[in-house]
Amino acid sequence: MTHPLDEPAVPGATTRHGAAACLQCIPVPGWVEHRPAPEVVSGMNDACIDNGVLRILYDSQVNLVAGGFSQHLRTIQRILTRAGAERAAHFSVEFDPTSQQVDVHFVRVCRADLQIDHATRDSFQLLRREKKFEQLTLDGRLTATLLIPDLRIDDVLDVSLTVTTNNPVTGGLYNGWIIFNALAPWIECRHRLRGPLHRKIAQKTFCDPPDGIITSADEVPDSRWTLIHQTRLEPEEFTPPWQIQHPCVQVSEFHDWNQVARLFAAHYEASELPPELSIEIDRIAKATADPAERAAEWLRFVQKQLRYFALSLGDGGLVPRDLDTIWSRRFGDCKDGSRLFVAGADRLGIDACAALTSTTHGRVLDGLLPSLNVFDHCIVRVRIDGRTYWLDPTMPRQEGRLSVIYQPHSGWALPLTHDTIALEHMAGDEPIVYRHTDEVLTLGPRPDSPAALELRVHYHSFAADALRHRFENEGHSKFAEQVGGELRTTWPDLVERAPMTLHDDLASNRLLARFNYESRNPWKAVDTQGRLGFKVTAGSIATELNPLKKLQRRTDVYLGRPRKATWQARMLMPRRWSGNGWTKSSTAVGMRYTNLLAISAREICLERELSISHWSIPPSEADSYQALVGALRENVVTIMGRVTFGRIGPAAGRLSALKRRPMTLLWLLFWGLYSLWFLYKLVTDNP
Repeated sequence: MTHPLDEPAVPGATTRHGAAACLQCIPVPGWVEHRPAPEVVSGMNDACIDNGVLRILYDSQVNLVAGGFSQHLRTIQRILTRAGAERAAHFSVEFDPTSQQVDVHFVRVCRADLQIDHATRDSFQLLRREKKFEQLTLDGRLTATLLIPDLRIDDVLDVSLTVTTNNPVTGGLYNGWIIFNALAPWIECRHRLRGPLHRKIAQKTFCDPPDGIITSADEVPDSRWTLIHQTRLEPEEFTPPWQIQHPCVQVSEFHDWNQVARLFAAHYEASELPPELSIEIDRIAKATADPAERAAEWLRFVQKQLRYFALSLGDGGLVPRDLDTIWSRRFGDCKDGSRLFVAGADRLGIDACAALTSTTHGRVLDGLLPSLNVFDHCIVRVRIDGRTYWLDPTMPRQEGRLSVIYQPHSGWALPLTHDTIALEHMAGDEPIVYRHTDEVLTLGPRPDSPAALELRVHYHSFAADALRHRFENEGHSKFAEQVGGELRTTWPDLVERAPMTLHDDLASNRLLARFNYESRNPWKAVDTQGRLGFKVTAGSIATELNPLKKLQRRTDVYLGRPRKATWQARMLMPRRWSGNGWTKSSTAVGMRYTNLLAISAREICLERELSISHWSIPPSEADSYQALVGALRENVVTIMGRVTFGRIGPAAGRLSALKRRPMTLLWLLFWGLYSLWFLYKLVTDNP
């Protein structure tokens, strides 16, 4: 049973007094109030059962103290099954030894009238697990673990602990969330927040949480929220990451965004550069006087030279390291990369500053209270000739002029300057044309004639960057094999006529990949009437969106970055082809899909285009979304043909046309009989 804290902590690894001093077993502090547990009523608790455990009470209490805060947490759970016992018996709490103190008050097993407390200092083990190591992050956080012995079915596990956080980097200001978890509710959930009058705490509610009750004792305001038998919500697929689903209250001691910005602005101000780095920057300055070109080249230099690794130990979780350390070790996280870029930009005469944003909630930051814990990423704001650019030095190398470099983040950001007074909106929500596929198929005169396929795929913006990055890491052959494999799902006997070729336009950030194939037996029998079919598949567009499993939903449907993808196939037929074309379209809020087929003489043209202009759509549009996705998945077109005297022709040939036009048949029959009669007269009248 893991006990995560509501408040995010700054990662760390060591402490002046040793890790062991950060954990102790002591009585419940005097400011904490333990009220009786709620009554468990049979038949009303299904929403609170998971993994063989009944969640009875979640009680969180926060006390604002000088320089930080203390959070007390008490949980009560009933063990229902063996699996529940196995899960709950592993008690653990994670903490930062550089800024947090953990006090465990009791770990009680309640069995009938018996209470057994396992909270002794010697029973705990301290582990440094580094759970984010695979994500290239070392944070130094420790885990205090206890394997509770003799935990049985029907036992009640009652746990109480307090974590005190004191981090000087945050200025001693408190910010956090009071959350009533709707996806895993408790029979009763309690929250409490208390602190001295001079500490002004702003509050903002989301998703209709219970009203808070405020009392005061000894001039200390005391706010409490309680929710009993909360309705359980099921998770929904394709929910936007920024959409708040739980009833919650945001609380913050920051009175404006300037207060947040000033905490960190000084850490990114210009300082003396390492001599070796100064030489590289001066080389860029000498190569071009254009500020936009300098900014783009400097960005690529940082992206190439500084590999990503987050050493988030101690203050490193919130502030960057010094420039000498960053450059000498050639690795860093988003804060280090931003500081390095800002320092170099200053030497190049470019207006740049670091900026905080959120990779998950960036689009809704303007609707949140000023606070520190809403951010999880640091980027750079660059201003040149009246235009603003938002750059990410931690991205893999990005090509193109500054105006076409892909901006990976959207929504709002907080520039880290002393005069910042508000969040700043990051432009770039316009749909990006990122891929165009062009297929040209040339078919021979006979059904067994091979068909030639020339495939050209144009990659733009982030798609071009991603493909270059893939080539750098695994070469070209795997990509070529993947493209061929996808095509063979439609044409199993496809063979490569020539190796893949590439044309890379770095300045425009466009990459063209060319492929040449041959299908040995393109025509396949489709029925018993002698008709043959040749299939064409628009596979690159069909998988852009995925179908919903349920249409009744409460959350928006996430579409991803606004974008546009197009696909075209031109079939050069061996003779004039007949048939009817079509123009079809499917629309929903923020989406449009068009499907065209045109037949002109010996050419058949298929075109597909998907345009997405919104990041998400409301749940009321689920039906329209599903219909559009269904149209996308209808991505196979079969060109019908028939063999006449050994040659392939349209299935709707002359004989078929006559069958559909009886008046034409009668007219030809009349003239045929008239011609026979005329010849007969000529023969009989001239013996």
